[in-house]
Amino acid sequence: MTGDELDRPAPSQDVWARRDAFVAARDIYVTALLGKTAQDAGDGKAAYRRDRPLFVQYTNPEILACYGTKVSGEHAGLVLAQALDATRLALLLTERHLLVPASYIFEIPWYRIFLGCLEPLMHAGAIRYISPVPDLTDYREMKVHEYRRDPLNPYHHAELPRACADPDFMWAPRHGRATSAGIGDLWRDALQPGGDLHGIVRGTAHRWRRPYGRAERLLARTPERLDGQAFIARFVERTLPARLNPAESTALAFFLSRAYLRSYLLDMDAAVLVDLPIGDLTCGLTGMDGRLLPARRLDTALHWLKAHDFVHRTARWDELLRLRSLPEFGLIVQRAYDERSVNTLRIAATKARRYSGFRQAGTYAEARSNVLAVADAMTDQQPVWRERP
Repeated sequence: MTGDELDRPAPSQDVWARRDAFVAARDIYVTALLGKTAQDAGDGKAAYRRDRPLFVQYTNPEILACYGTKVSGEHAGLVLAQALDATRLALLLTERHLLVPASYIFEIPWYRIFLGCLEPLMHAGAIRYISPVPDLTDYREMKVHEYRRDPLNPYHHAELPRACADPDFMWAPRHGRATSAGIGDLWRDALQPGGDLHGIVRGTAHRWRRPYGRAERLLARTPERLDGQAFIARFVERTLPARLNPAESTALAFFLSRAYLRSYLLDMDAAVLVDLPIGDLTCGLTGMDGRLLPARRLDTALHWLKAHDFVHRTARWDELLRLRSLPEFGLIVQRAYDERSVNTLRIAATKARRYSGFRQAGTYAEARSNVLAVADAMTDQQPVWRERP
């Protein structure tokens, strides 16, 4: 992204409000014209919904660590590059905004670079930070206590990136309980026979040389024994009476990250981009009522639209916002994530390839024309090749 693009004046909030109202009205019309979407199928099956915000979990240090990737050190450049690429897809999967936990701002060394690249999205209101309080300085003071026993406490002397002072960087309050409380509820059930952490109880009892029941009771008190520390794997392991073996450590880390994801997605009624090149990044989370959206599915649809390279390589942020606002694009993505209608989309893309104007998109105008051609093909209408806007 060039400096000129970052400095480009942003549309006013009134402009975006009018655009959102207009897009909503067009979506209603196009949906009625082209038939029921997956969301309206009426068979009770969980469906992808474009009105959900997208939760940015693909920069979470604990989740990435589960997949053998560190956010700092030798992996930092790779994670940053893939995070920017994933953000392009995430932006196209929602008509609302992206959600970034405030903790990332302090815990990830390169986050100021990441947010700096996303400034156009901040100005458009398309990215927001989540925290229990709106003031990030107050938030930092809260987190200092949670990480008080961490020799590398990232909150002690962390400076806020310049982008965080931008008045367009909006706050998304988290109305639910704290993450640690939500994980605590799942923790005790996971210790029971058949639970995700039952093997840790047995292993702890064996190495601690104590009865199973005593080990179970001790582990059940882990939320209290943390004494306000963050509910993350390395802090939990310090409270245990015996060291975990590698397999148990992995199981613990996956369980905590899975519970963390579940908590945020339910509290914020958000979806999440998964199945990325860097890893699945679900930590084994399943179900979730259509909230887990494989990146590969959207990439396939973009290939059918001949817009894959445009989206990943050349499109500016404002062009991606314009593309996702097309009601035809929303309908196409809706079809791509519905198993019952994905073949309808595949057939429409095959038909569109016969049209003389359908070619690899190198500009927004070409990507838009391809989207409209596929939408027309879904209704067996001859596409009208309009003048490039």
